Amino acid sequence: MESAAALERKIFKMGNSYGSTYPKEVLEHLHVNPGDEIVFENLDDGTVKIRKSKAVNLPDGIDQEFIKMVDQIIKDNDAVFRGLVDR
Repeated sequence: MESAAALERKIFKMGNSYGSTYPKEVLEHLHVNPGDEIVFENLDDGTVKIRKSKAVNLPDGIDQEFIKMVDQIIKDNDAVFRGLVDR
């Protein structure tokens, strides 16, 4: 993975919230466009991971909370699932 120089932005007040702009290079790297959703993930090392949201249209009767639970199970058991590939 190619390393890039750090890109800085200021935080500004937007009503009762705070905001910032995103450098063009970051938006291109994330492959996002206006209206797309992004996800912020706080990591244990104090950094924040930003990624494009993986929006999914769920079939009727499938709850978003169920999908989150399944996703967590997959994350928690990643090594087990990867080990099954070799069988």
